[in-house]
Amino acid sequence: MDYIILNAIDKPYFRGGVFMQNLMEISFDYYKVFYEVARSHSITLAASHLCLTQPTVTKYIKNLEAVLNCQLFLRSQKGVSLTSEGQRLYRQISHPCQQMGQAQEVIREYVTNQDGRITISATELTMRYFLLPFMERFQHCFPNVKLQIHAHSFPTAITSLREETSDFALSITPLDNCYDFEVTQVSDFQDILIAGSRYSYLENRILSMEEILTYPIISMETGTASRRFWDTLFEEQGYELTPNIELNSNDLIAPAAVHNLGIGLVPFKFARYYLINYGIIQLNTDFFIPKRQICLIRNPLHPLTPPVQALIHMLKGSDLDPLLSYSTDSGINL
Repeated sequence: MDYIILNAIDKPYFRGGVFMQNLMEISFDYYKVFYEVARSHSITLAASHLCLTQPTVTKYIKNLEAVLNCQLFLRSQKGVSLTSEGQRLYRQISHPCQQMGQAQEVIREYVTNQDGRITISATELTMRYFLLPFMERFQHCFPNVKLQIHAHSFPTAITSLREETSDFALSITPLDNCYDFEVTQVSDFQDILIAGSRYSYLENRILSMEEILTYPIISMETGTASRRFWDTLFEEQGYELTPNIELNSNDLIAPAAVHNLGIGLVPFKFARYYLINYGIIQLNTDFFIPKRQICLIRNPLHPLTPPVQALIHMLKGSDLDPLLSYSTDSGINL
């Protein structure tokens, strides 16, 4: 990661040509975002230029303001403008940012002008609800790079990494047999319990595991990450999960619940549409259901081309997708 140290600015938090309060080093990414917002007078335009989301850009600015202990921008309906402190900072970081931008443009031109290919192994949930939005952003930044995405189960994805037929994989926890791989959490999501209209009398009740097991259960089939997650959760409380219906796709659990086939164990994102449009209900439990993680997995022995490095950097730098988030206070996140 690149760092720069600014010259002294006549504010109390600067002295002797360096930042005080452990501000000797600040990631250059913060200055790059600040520079782009200041130059374009718009968080929206800056986000587009940097291939970031608007919330990410806003977070960078707020964090930089917190570290420097001053306000850098004035916000209005027309956009943003620099405060006096922001103007002083802009004058000092403009030149290094321009130089860094020119260097990055040289590298980007090299990447986009070659016939690169990225091969990704992704499980069902990670492809549909995490990866695809980044593919759109990546193609905007690197239009000449070809993408090959395989919908793989976790064991198949791991095999592809060992055989080096995939550049990296995306999967959900729990993960097995990854001890020799580099694993990075890039997002998370929440699992819930759902049921159809026949079970509407359960909507306002708080259910125990013991009571839940008296009803038909719909879950993923044995051997999948989702099934391992639920099996472990029940086993930790001394119960054995024995579903009446086992499916090979999370996409099928909510439709099965719509037809009143039982209580479905499913990631919230797969149930969201049916909760809104088909009248199924979300059940409350007296036990905690922990969030699960979406992880980027790669073989450290597999060389990464510049396009792959750029995409991995984009995925690792992501914020949590708002559509994947879930609040136990607000219930359905619309």
